[in-house]
Amino acid sequence: MSKRQGMNELLETSKKILASGIEINYLGDEFLFRQGQKAEFVFYLQGGALLLDWPNENKRVTVIDKPIFIGIDEAMHGDKYACSAMTTKDSTFLVFDRSYFNHLITEFDQAKSYFEAMHLDFVQQIKQLEIA
Repeated sequence: MSKRQGMNELLETSKKILASGIEINYLGDEFLFRQGQKAEFVFYLQGGALLLDWPNENKRVTVIDKPIFIGIDEAMHGDKYACSAMTTKDSTFLVFDRSYFNHLITEFDQAKSYFEAMHLDFVQQIKQLEIA
């Protein structure tokens, strides 16, 4: 498979996955989840602002209007959330129940590769926002 064909397949997988999420609007200052809570959902920020807080690491990052998945790694491995996430203004998310999220991984051929790439994107964006 060529690199271009692989990218096209990931793009198609992305469209299918995002179309499967449930859109939910949150008001400002609402928690999506708290650190240590069982990861029951994966969130995709469509618009708005989100404060991610790792209290044990004394690290806080604000994500503003960046399309990003939150909770992929925890949901894939059945872990607890590594951080707390709270909106800082009205925000819109696509939300995926963990069991449905795991079903998507088996439903679409490129889903696992897509989610792994999105998790790496999350890590890179957080590192960039820490520096900024």
